[in-house]
Amino acid sequence: MAWSNQTLATIVLWAITFYLLVEKKGYWITLIPAIFMTAVIANYILIAPEGFKLPQSVGYPIGIGAALLSTLAFWVAKRKIQSA
Repeated sequence: MAWSNQTLATIVLWAITFYLLVEKKGYWITLIPAIFMTAVIANYILIAPEGFKLPQSVGYPIGIGAALLSTLAFWVAKRKIQSA
């Protein structure tokens, strides 16, 4: 329950970012927080006692990798949306 509100907020940030991209508006205002929150949420779920209980030396790189992967997926989708 502790991480569910933040996870929902992260999903909403990504949804708003895509909406702003499609509408050709300033999506940077939500992209930066979405990337940051993705890293925070992934790290918390991996390290927390109610999560996977991984050591920090394993959880942090995976969490940062999740944020980088989601950012890469955003840029790929952005190229597809702009070329359509």
